[in-house]
Amino acid sequence: MSASDKKQQRKAAMAEGLTQRQLREQKEAQAAQRKKTTYTVIGVVCAIAAVGLLVWNNMGIFHRNAVAATVNGVDYKVTDLQYYYAQVRNYERYYNQLYAYSSYDPNLSDGAQFQNEEEGITYADYFRETALTNLQQVAALCDAAKEAGYTLSEEGQKQIDEELSRIDIDRARYGLSRGAYISQVYGNGVTEKVFLRNLTNSILADEFSQQYRDNISYADEDLRKYYTENPDNLDSYDYRTFFISSAAPSTTDEEGNTVEATDEEKAAAKEAAEARAKAAVAEIEAADDREEAFIAAAPKYVSESSQGAYADPDYSLSQGIKGSTLSGNAAVITSWLMDSERKKGDVTFVESSSGYYVALFLDRYLDESETVDFRHILIQPEMETGATEPTEEAMEAAKAEAQTILDQWKAGEATEESFGILANEHSDDSGSNTRGGLYTYVSEGDMVANINNWLFDASRQPGDTELVENRGNYFGWHVLYYVQKQEPAWKGTAISAKQSSEWNAWLDEIVDSAEAVAQDGMKYVGDRNTAVAESETPVESAEPSESPVAEN
Repeated sequence: MSASDKKQQRKAAMAEGLTQRQLREQKEAQAAQRKKTTYTVIGVVCAIAAVGLLVWNNMGIFHRNAVAATVNGVDYKVTDLQYYYAQVRNYERYYNQLYAYSSYDPNLSDGAQFQNEEEGITYADYFRETALTNLQQVAALCDAAKEAGYTLSEEGQKQIDEELSRIDIDRARYGLSRGAYISQVYGNGVTEKVFLRNLTNSILADEFSQQYRDNISYADEDLRKYYTENPDNLDSYDYRTFFISSAAPSTTDEEGNTVEATDEEKAAAKEAAEARAKAAVAEIEAADDREEAFIAAAPKYVSESSQGAYADPDYSLSQGIKGSTLSGNAAVITSWLMDSERKKGDVTFVESSSGYYVALFLDRYLDESETVDFRHILIQPEMETGATEPTEEAMEAAKAEAQTILDQWKAGEATEESFGILANEHSDDSGSNTRGGLYTYVSEGDMVANINNWLFDASRQPGDTELVENRGNYFGWHVLYYVQKQEPAWKGTAISAKQSSEWNAWLDEIVDSAEAVAQDGMKYVGDRNTAVAESETPVESAEPSESPVAEN
């Protein structure tokens, strides 16, 4: 995340929280995205180590052999759908632990809690539906890959081997064989063979899909045409904002209990905030230098707790913000910023759910400045409990680890590909450690100072590496690998948007051509009184017998 993005997030958080409607919309958008891309998530397949071992009820031989679904004319057994069901369930549980975006409780039966209470959809219903959708996606892509003559890459096989290694580490904690562990994680009946086949197909589908997307390219005239059709999203914006809260303060009674503001007090607070916003705009409009007036007005009109932040002239400033990424506090002023009649010095106030934004327009332009691609491996230091920053010893240990990784890379093939493999294995940056540590179309100023200065050094050449320290927002040491100079950032945005649109259309066509129908055996897929055993050691169980399943 760039420094400017983080500043925007801090300002948005200081200004207001999400409303219930926004939270609901965000949850629905996340759910739609998860449903679209769950099959590509390999690292969460065995996220059990992070959330605890799940113990499933036994599944009878008859149930295991039952046909749960038919995809593109091929029958799939209960065990295959059980694999996808457990994968989706683990995914939901894992990300709910991280972000608390849903009400899902893994301690309750999936069929006893609602994913959508209004429509009567339980989590068991949701997991089965999503499991079938994911199987449909994987099966359709595997069929397309076979038709195209595409086979699993060496990197894909390495992913499988790494997944098995993670399983072996985790199963040892419980004293289980690999097969017994897998059956307890995915359901008794999901053998190692079933697991490996479905995991392999998932990775193959992901690789084939990603290869298609990566090979989409566009001529410069196509990108220029795309710009003329989408200038609002591709232009960059410079502006300033500050926020005036309309929240009515709560009070305490004689016993120290919180007393919420009355409706009349809330209405009066909102009216007062609007009056302050109008006064601020009038004060700024009356000045000869509106930007200087805006900087001076911000600390006077914001809440007392925010005055210190806005005393810094840079705090209200947003520069080079692409239209496609306008978010946070800019979301409520986006249409105003993008108005074709907007000119430098225009000032306004806009109402939000909890107050008013005062905004000053500075500039709008197509950013033609050079960007770069780079890879990195972040090694974060150990943090002591309650500490806000690491000790010097911890920083030195992180540096030593980073140096060891760099030395390992230099002693090997020392290629960009081998660096990416090490990034996936060692980097603590969750934003890039599933794609080889790669960041593309990075503009000057996007990254923290030490990294930015190294990336944009005039002498920088493809293949250059360096250890760079960072303190402050993200303490740690970065192993940097310079890939190449890139085209202007707006082209990167245009390419990504066009690729995404074309890729989604291609994917939808492939998946829609593979009809997926739930069969009677689907009723045997699910948790049926699943228990959570995070502190108990499961009992070793016999490997269930294998049953015929469809090969992709």
